[in-house]
Amino acid sequence: MITKKAEYAIIILAELATYPNDTVLTSREIAASRSIPVNLVIQLMPLLHKAGWTTGTRGASGGIKLSIDPAIITLREVIEKVDGTISITRCLLSSQPCGNKSHCSLRDIWIKAQNKMLSVLEEVSIKELAQAIARDN
Repeated sequence: MITKKAEYAIIILAELATYPNDTVLTSREIAASRSIPVNLVIQLMPLLHKAGWTTGTRGASGGIKLSIDPAIITLREVIEKVDGTISITRCLLSSQPCGNKSHCSLRDIWIKAQNKMLSVLEEVSIKELAQAIARDN
């Protein structure tokens, strides 16, 4: 299951990507613009920075901006950075082995569905999402 934190991380990156490259936004501005609790924006900033996607500066004119091209950040990467391995069911996680694995008729269906879902998440970039946001505004 994709958590709300992962959704917020995607939204934060997409919001930053809607502005010109050198535009710096504060956590409060991002939170207000996208209706995200400011404390969650602040919590996610170190993770986004550690991933190499954002840079931040402190001080009166400080804030956050993207540090790489949003076209190379996929939704899958962001979700996995926040939530870890994406799985539509526990049976596909190696850490949750199922006793019925060898004769489960659902397993092949889950694998097929999982692969399609991951493919979609890999195909969509933060840049594409930002462009959709800009069109909607």
